[in-house]
Amino acid sequence: MSRTVANQFAEILASAGVKRVYGIVGGSLNGLTNAIRRQGKIEWIHVRYEEVAAFAAGPRRI
Repeated sequence: MSRTVANQFAEILASAGVKRVYGIVGGSLNGLTNAIRRQGKIEWIHVRYEEVAAFAAGPRRI
């Protein structure tokens, strides 16, 4: 398997401690989505709208 930018990006995110990525699948993100899925260290959570992803990724205050 060739080493792509998406694979390197997913490795960097995992090494930085990222546990989840919230986003919309499709188009230009397919390479990154597949790299994250193959890696198995980061959970991809699909949302329907960009605003929901930003809200979900924000700090949780209870």
